[in-house]
Amino acid sequence: MNLLEVFEGSNDLLDLSAGTQLFAEDAPGDIMYVLLQGSLQLSLHGKPIAKVVAGEIIGEMALLGTEVRSATAVADSDCQLVPIDTHAFKLLVQHMPEFALHVMNVLAMRLQQVDEELTVSR
Repeated sequence: MNLLEVFEGSNDLLDLSAGTQLFAEDAPGDIMYVLLQGSLQLSLHGKPIAKVVAGEIIGEMALLGTEVRSATAVADSDCQLVPIDTHAFKLLVQHMPEFALHVMNVLAMRLQQVDEELTVSR
């Protein structure tokens, strides 16, 4: 699924300067984002775990149930993001079920990455 095409022309945009923190681990969260431009670094307990680039989602875990952020996200470069709250997420899933599948695939991939990191560090 090409999220850059899906969200092209979105009006509700968030601009984030390089070096700015989007959210912090364990902070409350109820918004996920689609990254339209730039890149962000995800870290867990201060250790880098993933890089998010344009066309990817970030913050989905807090939106879908945990209500706290599982990692910290900091902009590597100037970024432009589309915020997606619970209401917008439900509308997207109703009108575009493949979006839900995309989010589930991202969740599974990120959980697998964290599991691998934890296994290596033992």
